[in-house]
Amino acid sequence: MNNFIKYGIKISKLELKDIETLRQWRNDPKISKVMLSQNGHHITKEEQLNWFNSLADKSDAIYYMAFVDDLAVGYFCFQQINWQNGQAIPGEIMVIPDHLDEARITFGAYCAVYDIAFDVLGLKELKAYSKLENKRAIRMAKLLNFKITHQDDECIYFKLNKNDYYQMRDSLISKLGLDWFYKS
Repeated sequence: MNNFIKYGIKISKLELKDIETLRQWRNDPKISKVMLSQNGHHITKEEQLNWFNSLADKSDAIYYMAFVDDLAVGYFCFQQINWQNGQAIPGEIMVIPDHLDEARITFGAYCAVYDIAFDVLGLKELKAYSKLENKRAIRMAKLLNFKITHQDDECIYFKLNKNDYYQMRDSLISKLGLDWFYKS
């Protein structure tokens, strides 16, 4: 799958041309402080390129960029994919310019990429986690119908099964007008 267009969002596999944009997003202090894997570390161009080159050897991870027209608005991934059990851990960064409809784009992008997870990749369950101080991610997980499984001193853990996702998606896209306006 090279491009997937739904709900007004184009989801494309991460390409070399995208990695500088992604590096700038990841180096934004508001973003890097809530990422467990980065924990505030500044990523150099060389580190980003080495990371991107290492992706070619991964069979348990897929990385995407989200676009509105040709404007990059987000990054999504599925990591630790267990193809036999149909499980994966999603990750994302959303950077939507002020002049765009943030709610419609944010939820359109999540729905498009989760449609890929469940309809294209055949996953059955997503397991996510967030730092406790990342209130936006926790709020978003709950809005997307993730269920809390547990919490420790650093993180809160969630899961989302296919049926819970579809229930949320159908209601959400109708409320946002994405069901008729953004058909692919």
